[in-house]
Amino acid sequence: MGPVSAPVRDDWLAAEAGTERRLGGFLGTVDLAAADLCAHAGAFDRLREGSLQAIVLHGVYSPALMQRTVDCLVRHEPPFLKTWFPPAFNAFFYGRNINLADAGLDGYFAEAARFAGQLDELMPAGLGLADRVCGLLSQLDRGRPVLAAPGPGPGEHYMFTTLRAHAPQGYIPAHFDNEMRLRPSYRHLAGIVEPHILSFVLTLAPGDRGGALEVFDLRCEPGDAQLLSDDRVRGAKPELDRLSSVRFRLPAGSLIVLDSGRTLHRVTPVGGAATRWTACSFMALSRTTPAMMCWG
Repeated sequence: MGPVSAPVRDDWLAAEAGTERRLGGFLGTVDLAAADLCAHAGAFDRLREGSLQAIVLHGVYSPALMQRTVDCLVRHEPPFLKTWFPPAFNAFFYGRNINLADAGLDGYFAEAARFAGQLDELMPAGLGLADRVCGLLSQLDRGRPVLAAPGPGPGEHYMFTTLRAHAPQGYIPAHFDNEMRLRPSYRHLAGIVEPHILSFVLTLAPGDRGGALEVFDLRCEPGDAQLLSDDRVRGAKPELDRLSSVRFRLPAGSLIVLDSGRTLHRVTPVGGAATRWTACSFMALSRTTPAMMCWG
């Protein structure tokens, strides 16, 4: 047996719009500008087929607008529902993460309706988070509608996203997003969306340092769900120090779309004194309509 090569540790740096790279020797990535997506209508096709694993989208919002938005969030205006990650993660949500909801989703859809209205209040007219992000993602998927996933009852919808605040030392351990297939709260969603899960993370404020989205050279297929982010682990946890990885630390107003159901990833501990603020959603194709469904 020949020598085992040392793992590569790569840090993403912004590139000119349209630049495609293979970071860390394994991660197909492209940088794009939100103002000019006409030549990249097939980007989501490439995520699904596996020739790309990450799309970085610049100019979703201006840094100045993100600063004003974060100022509102710090003041808790609008008064979003506040929920928490497990205590060790030193983080909280505005909104309710479906992964951490109770199995019956009691009261969830009433909360989601209030959350949607408050999310519209957060941004200036014409720049609402759901409309702006869904419109851009639709352009990358040949015009396919991108929508908040419908709930089980008439007029019900899941929260399009959640807003996440990671305080200093806050983190998320390594996991695949397809682990949610095993959670009781996901039962209804699992029946209306395909098993291949993608996600986006929009940076509102990156924090002082750390808080990187670190993506590892380890993949699984959508049907091979494993619980890696809590104590109910199926199989051995991977040895992260033996895996090559790429760390993404995006500026305010930029967004990453990641093949997160098939690619191991984590959020590294936040350093310094400032909180890391993001908007995050999961996405999958609808089983019944020609649309991409999102949920927080």
